[in-house]
Amino acid sequence: MRARLVCVLGLVLSVGWSAASEADTALSGKLTLFVPGREQGVFEKAGVKFEKQWPRVRVRFAETAGVEPLAALADGSADIALLGRTLSPEEKDFMGTIVGWEGIALMVNASNRVMDINLQQVKDLFSGKAKTWDELGGLESKIAVLHREEGKGVRPYLEQQLDMAGKLVNGKRVVEPDKEAVRVVSGSINAVSYINLSTGLSNVTVGVPVRLLSINKVEPEASNVSTGSYPLRRPIVMATKGEPSPLAKAFIDFMVGKEGQKTIQEDDFVPLLVTK
Repeated sequence: MRARLVCVLGLVLSVGWSAASEADTALSGKLTLFVPGREQGVFEKAGVKFEKQWPRVRVRFAETAGVEPLAALADGSADIALLGRTLSPEEKDFMGTIVGWEGIALMVNASNRVMDINLQQVKDLFSGKAKTWDELGGLESKIAVLHREEGKGVRPYLEQQLDMAGKLVNGKRVVEPDKEAVRVVSGSINAVSYINLSTGLSNVTVGVPVRLLSINKVEPEASNVSTGSYPLRRPIVMATKGEPSPLAKAFIDFMVGKEGQKTIQEDDFVPLLVTK
């Protein structure tokens, strides 16, 4: 009887070790990501977590300078490329999966009487058509537009959402980084700028004297970004050339799963589902 128990125990341990071994080796190889924007930090953290889950996988990042994301997929220098937009019908050779969102907030001084504007008024604000705050329901004072650096941060996505690429009015000045934009707006009642929504909310929460405007009477909140009711948002899209490889698919699945979504939220982006 004792010999039989030892034999059974040995079999159980052998099966358990075999299953664990198979789990460790089911995925292996190198996964190359092309991340041209500020999402780099998100995917560096996610890559570390993914490697811990799959010890035989190595996540690497492709050189992005002077290279278009889809071109990197086309020539095979990347397995997955990050886009800040959805794929067009003409880009049928590629597949995309939305794994998160970035909200874009309009930031004004907390003493500004304007609380809500519609999308047309947003365009008027940044095209220069609206010149004084009373045109938008505020005091009769000149609007001071503070731009962000061209091609960086949320600026290209704001231009994309408003269909105003290269059409923004010349502002009073360009302010970078985010903390400088917050500082200037908090000290000027007539100033307006734009910022990552989560970053803006963090500053409001700790008492910085700025306010984020609601748009079309929808509050600038992460839950409204995830549902799409807040209109100024852009997707975080993981694109592949054709069907993703098993390794690329596993990483995409990881990003839409619990740990990936947590990582997205930790870096001031908005996960796919947010509950109030």
